[in-house]
Amino acid sequence: MGSMAKHSLELDLNDKKWFRYAAFKGKSSLTEDSLTELESLPGLATLSGWSEVIFALMVSAISLSSFYLEDVVKPWLAFLICLTSFLLVFITKRVMTYKKYGFGSKWAMSISKDELKVDKLTFKKHQNRPITIAKNEIAEVLFHYTMDLKRKRKFGEPRVRLPTLQVCEIYLKNGDTHEIDGMRVGLFNVLYLMVFHGYPLSFKGTFAGGAGNVLILLLRMFALTAIASALSMLFINLKPCAVIACS
Repeated sequence: MGSMAKHSLELDLNDKKWFRYAAFKGKSSLTEDSLTELESLPGLATLSGWSEVIFALMVSAISLSSFYLEDVVKPWLAFLICLTSFLLVFITKRVMTYKKYGFGSKWAMSISKDELKVDKLTFKKHQNRPITIAKNEIAEVLFHYTMDLKRKRKFGEPRVRLPTLQVCEIYLKNGDTHEIDGMRVGLFNVLYLMVFHGYPLSFKGTFAGGAGNVLILLLRMFALTAIASALSMLFINLKPCAVIACS
């Protein structure tokens, strides 16, 4: 567990412990004058917290309905109803996500030795327009992180604790604060570039930073696991019917 007090770290860009996930276009050819553009993470794009909860509950309700449907309608019809209902919910959520963020990867932010340019959707609290922040306007950039125990890769190897970045806060000299959304852009990429270009960095250990993002991911996993199990069960029930029909 990292120190709960704010502290500094002397990070080496070759340190795989900290930068194992740093991967972006132009990494191998970085120079002092590089302007690096980071793209968004479309697979992690989220709606509002309540919207995510509602969609997860809808998918879970469809999963639970499978137990009722298999007793009151024919197996093929139960399977079709659940599959169609899930697809409608899934497509509706996709459309809402694309409407909010656009389709595929988009420009999220740019980092150079002199300034940051950040898309309006990359901030935790979305802005009305992209924002440019000069390096000399920044008092500090604070990264919150946890030290998570990782599984052994090989039998007999010791388990190790590796850092996971949870929150990135930019504190300006005028008193304003901006938080970068870790579900929109890779925070390890942001950290790598800020270390490379010499931004004023501080770090703070935490027990549960980014809990909201983790909860959303857990809700998604739970709902998808539930609907996958329900559809699998209904699909298996189709097989005896197919055998009877053939005989």
